[in-house]
Amino acid sequence: MRVLLVQSWLGGAEPPVYPIGLACVAAALPEHEIRLFDPNVEGPPDAPYSPLDKILQQWNPDAIGISLRNIDSTNRRVVVFYYQHFQALVEYISQRTTAPILVGGAGFSLFAERIMRENPAIHAGVYLEGEATTAALLRQLATPWNVPGVYYRREGRIEFSGPPAKLSLDNVSNIFHTAPNVSLYNTTIPGPEPFGVESKRGCALHCIYCPYGFLNGREYRLIPPKDVVNQIQTLYATHKITRFTFLDSVFNIPKSHAEAICEELIRRKLQVQWSAWFSEKDLDRHFAELCLDAGCTTFILSPDGISDKTLRMLGKVQRRSDILSTWRMLSSLARTRTDFEVSYNFFKNPPGQTWAGFFALAWFLFRAKLTLRRRVHFEVNSLRIEPHTRLMEIAMQEGLCNEHTDLLRPAYYTQHRTRLIELTWNILLRFLGK
Repeated sequence: MRVLLVQSWLGGAEPPVYPIGLACVAAALPEHEIRLFDPNVEGPPDAPYSPLDKILQQWNPDAIGISLRNIDSTNRRVVVFYYQHFQALVEYISQRTTAPILVGGAGFSLFAERIMRENPAIHAGVYLEGEATTAALLRQLATPWNVPGVYYRREGRIEFSGPPAKLSLDNVSNIFHTAPNVSLYNTTIPGPEPFGVESKRGCALHCIYCPYGFLNGREYRLIPPKDVVNQIQTLYATHKITRFTFLDSVFNIPKSHAEAICEELIRRKLQVQWSAWFSEKDLDRHFAELCLDAGCTTFILSPDGISDKTLRMLGKVQRRSDILSTWRMLSSLARTRTDFEVSYNFFKNPPGQTWAGFFALAWFLFRAKLTLRRRVHFEVNSLRIEPHTRLMEIAMQEGLCNEHTDLLRPAYYTQHRTRLIELTWNILLRFLGK
């Protein structure tokens, strides 16, 4: 069977990243002939889907899979609503082929039934992890109800076949051996790393705004460190990729797993550079130096707040003392190591925010800039309300949304008592050119 896998367009507003989800699906379909199309790198900005005409006519796929990774950019200052581009893509393809259209991706799974209802050209939707479900679905396109993890249409109704089992990652295939179109993303242009590598799935943390636990489960499923480094080595040796990011929600939990990956990277002497998201809760100097020796160039931290009250309300495991001790450690390390940067992420006015917390955060940002200078970068964003999260429940309790609120369109949380803090941040960020 000829299967065309398509990444949805991001609107041309940001650098393209390699569609790792589709690459995972492609690796799970060895018995099929696979082709990957990404309008973000293959289509002209004014007509991103135009190359599809030739592919659909000449290659004539038997089935088409579309990935909807995100609904929107989550950045309130410059919102890019990816979903409208996804809808245009579904319509574009449905007008040019009779092949069944299958959809999946994290964005789809968050709003699966709604997206099926609004896009009648979709034959079936793959819920949550797509590898095993897609493989089984292609064998049973006429009877999708027999495959767990599928939204489908039956007698004019949208039905669901039930949740799929979680994949075991103990013996995953090296997806980069067969990953298509890798060379299209191998660029030396400065910017975010276009390639991502998984070392685990699942997240045991309970940040109130994050849907990762819903999407990937609350238990960590670890990929053996040697298998992780095998994928990195394939990127490096076969595809000449030297920069990537770890896709894990948090790289250093569990710490022993991250240490083993770093040690294996050092042992193999791979000259790669990478970034990852870290928790301050277990980020000491010895581990940070191990990461640097293994090629880490950016420590991405997401404390989100600075006061203990805000951190507790956000469901974070770290406390103010952890954030400050990590900053001091990285500032000290920067005096002897010149090969890394630090990126901080905070929210403007989350639950538990106070004016004292606002000034404490502003003071922290000033001190971090003073000690880390050009090496430190900050993002201070609004808090997007996602379904399947504790934040959605809090927002409903506070009257910011209800069961009829359309969360598919961007909706944001700001604490009512301190709503002027959000306005203050907006003015400050505009003054700073952000």
